Amino acid sequence: MPMVDVTALGRLVAEYDALSELRSPEAQQRLRDVCYTIAVYTGETDAARAVAVARALLAPGRRGPVDGAAVATGPVADRDHGALLAELGELAERERERHRTLSTLPDVLQLTRVAVPGSVGAAVSTWHDDGTVETLAAGSPQLLALERAQGEAGAGPLARIRRQGQGQLLVRLDPGRPGRFADRARRCGVRAVATEHLRTLPHGCTAFSVYLRTPVEPGTPASALVSVLALQASVALDRAALARTVADLLDRRHAIGPAIGVTMERFGVPPHTALILLARAAQRLGTDLDTVVHRLAADGR
Repeated sequence: MPMVDVTALGRLVAEYDALSELRSPEAQQRLRDVCYTIAVYTGETDAARAVAVARALLAPGRRGPVDGAAVATGPVADRDHGALLAELGELAERERERHRTLSTLPDVLQLTRVAVPGSVGAAVSTWHDDGTVETLAAGSPQLLALERAQGEAGAGPLARIRRQGQGQLLVRLDPGRPGRFADRARRCGVRAVATEHLRTLPHGCTAFSVYLRTPVEPGTPASALVSVLALQASVALDRAALARTVADLLDRRHAIGPAIGVTMERFGVPPHTALILLARAAQRLGTDLDTVVHRLAADGR
């Protein structure tokens, strides 16, 4: 087990003792959080064992390591360590602010329905090279079916925006326009689709589509609003991808768990945010995640 901050560990054990006497749901939830953090500090997976190891580490007059652990008690003089903590603190505040302001993909779809004049709703889908359509989010089951219908028909705004490769595409579904997708869309009250290209993938492309009761004209405020909402959808997709990456990394947290625990305790952030901060600090300091993790472990803070 790497070095730990005995002051922080002592606070956690004291809080554990106080919460153990309480039975409210809030206290029990906090107790679980404290147990998790102590487990991260000590490298133990069992909560009772983690608390026992923590008490051993904090025992007065203890000499030598416990279960291979070493305790940091002296001041840290390394300027790199101070810079790392400063970066983590700044990033923690920025991350909290981002979570207060950024929308999720369902939020963007809901906003589209109420903000764009004549909108039935919106959806985000990927058109793959084999012609299949993978819908990442849809404002309603009806729109989900319309997105998939484009793959079944082999035609529609998604196929056209893929060929176009960028920008916005405005498609009118006039009564005289033939095609299975157009017929099905008109039966749902859709008379036009505004589709914005989001990104090109190795085997397809992803697009943001707004289904409309009345067409919008190019260059109008409604058309510009679709572009703004498409940008928000792209940001939400990036956030979701980052969250999946973090979840994958957390599955391997035994390698970096102590560093996550230190960051959680120091800056009051949840585990996934702690990992994000460590990764971004590594990027801003011009190093890699392993170096940041090992530096925190060696410094004991």
